[in-house]
Amino acid sequence: MEIYEKVKKYLYENIGHLTTPGTPRFDLKTETWKVPVLCKTERGILIVGEFTLEKDGDFINIPTKQEMLKTVETEISKLPFLFYGDKKELEEKDIKPVTI
Repeated sequence: MEIYEKVKKYLYENIGHLTTPGTPRFDLKTETWKVPVLCKTERGILIVGEFTLEKDGDFINIPTKQEMLKTVETEISKLPFLFYGDKKELEEKDIKPVTI
């Protein structure tokens, strides 16, 4: 079974439909496959984990659902966001505007 499809099937059956595998990369030094896990969020698509598979496709490392959820929470808290409002609204919400 192709590496991408194997990880995709695992994610669908065990994690959920908001995750998908990224592009598999083969590490020549370790002779293993590395496949990032992408997660769709309200703030964009984030990398939330990485599968490691042997050359023949057997799983070596599978990120847990809890690990991926923690990563999502951590990464979302670091992302900037836009808030549309006038000066008074920003002051009321104690939001400090920045110029980019």
